Amino acid sequence: MLFAQSWCLCCLTFAVLFCGLVVGNHADTNALPFPWDKIRLPETVKPQHYDLLIHPNLTSLTFTGVLQILLEVEQDTRAIILHSKNLQISKAQLLGSTHPRDLQVSEFEAYEQIALFSDGFTFEKGNHVVHLEFYANLSDSFHGFYKGRYTTNSGEVRMLASTQFEPTHARAAFPCFDEPAFKANFTIRVRRESRHISISNMPKVHTINQMADGLLEDQFDTTVKMSTYLVAFIVSDFQSISKKSQHGVEISVYTVPEKISQAEYALSTAVTLLDFYDDYFDIPYPLPKHDLAAIPDFQSGAMENWGLSTYRESGLLFDPEKSSSSDKLGITKVIAHELAHQWFGNLVTMQWWNDLWLNEGFAKFMEYVSVNITHPELQVDDYFLEKCFTAMSVDSLTSSHPISTPVENPAEISEMFDDVSYRKGACILNMLRDFLTPEAFKYGIIHYLKTHSYQNTVNAHLWESLTNVSYHSLAESPQKWFMEDSVDVRAIMDTWTLQEGFPLITVEVKGQEVTLKQERSLHCGLQRDFSIICILYFLWQVPLTYITSHSSAMQRFLLKSEKDVLYLPEKVDWIKFNVDLRGYYIVHYESGGWDALINQLQQNHSVFSSNDRASLIHDIFQLVSIEKIPLDKALNLSLYLSKESEIMPVTQGFNELVPLYKLMEKRNMEELENQLKGHLVKLFKTLIDRQSWSDDGSVSERMLRNYLLLFACVRRYPSCISTATQLFQQWKESDGKMLPTDISLVVYTEGARTDEGWDFLLEKYKRSVSPSEKWMIKAALSYTPLTHKLLERSIEGELMKTQDLPSLVITVSKNPKGFKLAWDFLKTNWGKLVKKFDLGSSAISRMAVGVTDQYSTREMLHEVQSFFGSLAQDQGSGLRSIQQALQKIQQNIRWMDRNVPLLKAWLDRNSL
Repeated sequence: MLFAQSWCLCCLTFAVLFCGLVVGNHADTNALPFPWDKIRLPETVKPQHYDLLIHPNLTSLTFTGVLQILLEVEQDTRAIILHSKNLQISKAQLLGSTHPRDLQVSEFEAYEQIALFSDGFTFEKGNHVVHLEFYANLSDSFHGFYKGRYTTNSGEVRMLASTQFEPTHARAAFPCFDEPAFKANFTIRVRRESRHISISNMPKVHTINQMADGLLEDQFDTTVKMSTYLVAFIVSDFQSISKKSQHGVEISVYTVPEKISQAEYALSTAVTLLDFYDDYFDIPYPLPKHDLAAIPDFQSGAMENWGLSTYRESGLLFDPEKSSSSDKLGITKVIAHELAHQWFGNLVTMQWWNDLWLNEGFAKFMEYVSVNITHPELQVDDYFLEKCFTAMSVDSLTSSHPISTPVENPAEISEMFDDVSYRKGACILNMLRDFLTPEAFKYGIIHYLKTHSYQNTVNAHLWESLTNVSYHSLAESPQKWFMEDSVDVRAIMDTWTLQEGFPLITVEVKGQEVTLKQERSLHCGLQRDFSIICILYFLWQVPLTYITSHSSAMQRFLLKSEKDVLYLPEKVDWIKFNVDLRGYYIVHYESGGWDALINQLQQNHSVFSSNDRASLIHDIFQLVSIEKIPLDKALNLSLYLSKESEIMPVTQGFNELVPLYKLMEKRNMEELENQLKGHLVKLFKTLIDRQSWSDDGSVSERMLRNYLLLFACVRRYPSCISTATQLFQQWKESDGKMLPTDISLVVYTEGARTDEGWDFLLEKYKRSVSPSEKWMIKAALSYTPLTHKLLERSIEGELMKTQDLPSLVITVSKNPKGFKLAWDFLKTNWGKLVKKFDLGSSAISRMAVGVTDQYSTREMLHEVQSFFGSLAQDQGSGLRSIQQALQKIQQNIRWMDRNVPLLKAWLDRNSL
């Protein structure tokens, strides 16, 4: 990758320089080279225990620290190399049996490393203790040890300090060995004012309150052995509520005082889920407590710090009067994700960030396993396949990457926190679970966790556990379906983790013979001269599943080669592969196969499960994009949606069809754009008309209602506009009360179309203490033609919290009145955004792709290329997300060039 090569070359150029802070009365050594030239730390010095005292000053917004690290030196060395970023080190000593030895400190900023050494001294093999004192400013960003603030109902601004260390930011809070394999124990003390509290990973042991300066010092119990990125501490005025789990773990939820009433749902959910995981993994949660803290300023969705998980307020707080069913589902899944990490990630940790998916893919997968059992009313299984579709949209690009990918520097590491690590990781685990049987898979992951507790792992460790357990548990299992006595899990799964992309399975039926062929499903890229470049050859071991017109009993077949044949017991009218989207692949049906499936959907779509119907919609439109079938065939299939009522096929239909007119909104194609919009309203009219303006029904029915009514109002469907306008007026007259939560977004969006309504909503936003309500109002304000009022006042957090800026910019970019504004805003403020959100972060990546992914002209491609091409390396010119953004625009250009005439002709023939 160009970025990695250029970055390393740049750093090696500086590696001969000595950028030093010299501590003590030692001679100037600036002429000396830095004693280490690699971005990864030496493996011969390992931390055993950190004793850290940290004191944030919430008036001066600075902090000081005192640190002692017990080190095991495995071979003699002249220098101790560790990480430090933006810390001023005022004292460095080696503690000995007689008297401390002063150490010099040199810093290599490019690698965020420092070296501790003393002239003529050797750190001999054995244990040593280094003593460091340091100070720094609380960070202005959302990582490291950073400052936050919130405003009370009375208008008072209150400060707090909290941490976000994953992946490489513990080094910005205290000098440390900031790599996941350097696990150690931590004893943490926090100095604070009496008006604040402090919390950390472990329970507080005692507080010293007789200090001369009137400060208090909280001492916390020593942690279990863990990685630096899991350390956490918070100083704030939060309040909490608590409850014990069945297994005796004290669980608490912390939040700002005025929102503590919204913490009850999170508390009860956390208790239920922690007990579930305790039993499911057959490994007790190893800490005496777990805190969940809602942080007012927080970039990520949540963070799994061991014993102290942190969340956005919207990811943890639930207001029964103002939060929607979608909010409840989201909060439950987020808590399930972070608590799953207490085992996958915390207890057993990946060796290095290239295998991040061992943490994140498992946690994403366990969201669905756990919530499906503990909260069946949320119908979480309805939404799993959407995660796979989202992953495929990225994974089909030439700019994708294998799940397990070599990474070195912090920007590359940050970019690993993407849909491939999270969503594809979850999808291939789901496929493997189905392949091995749920029982064998469960025993395998329990074996993996028990074998490697408090250790670090690579992919092979997981495959070894699953292979061993599968061999024993499946030998006599009635659910076993493959012929071999054992299964080589590693041979299968290496094809899914060590190469990017996913297979396209082409199926051709002739009588009872089914010919199968696999190739990579790929959106080819355009080069600068618009010539096409493709990377095609990959081979997977694919666990296929299928049903036929003659049998709804699921059958299986393991495709190991590029081509193979299976035989049916009888001739069939149709065959459908990838039952319920159990596998991570798409399917093309040749020789009339698609026609037979489309005919069946038109005659009786309920023959297929709702997930199968959604996957048929997804696959056929993906096949159009890669030029395997013509657009009109996909549009013919979509006509059956006029009879559809289930959430996943309906929303997948929208996901495929709405982007078509969104491309046209950014061109001068108003006639065709309006023709397609009108067609879609008529296609879903029957289902729209059946919706009530209430909170009645199941979670899926309520979420679908919001989706349909929002679409209808945005598309100016008269009955929707009338009802929404009336409800907004009633809500406004009641001063923001008396509105069903699941239609609130629809009503807000309609009300925000007028200046008066927009201003009223903005005032409600400012006064609201409900994160759910604030999110819906923010979305409504950004959907409307008045969206220009929002962006400029958000970059500094004046109007909306800066943490919400990425989603706001992306939402505005989808607005036909706001897409140019969003792009101009992104260009103008790129430097500020990179500084605030960090290079390579998901926030930066999402904005780079999300703001530009509906452009479809060569002029815009050139403009986007020119802007991103003008950036310096440290501003992101080599980011993978920028390559994805450019490739998406190229893909759109090809789609429009090829399909606009076909779409116009089809709409003329098929007006409903």
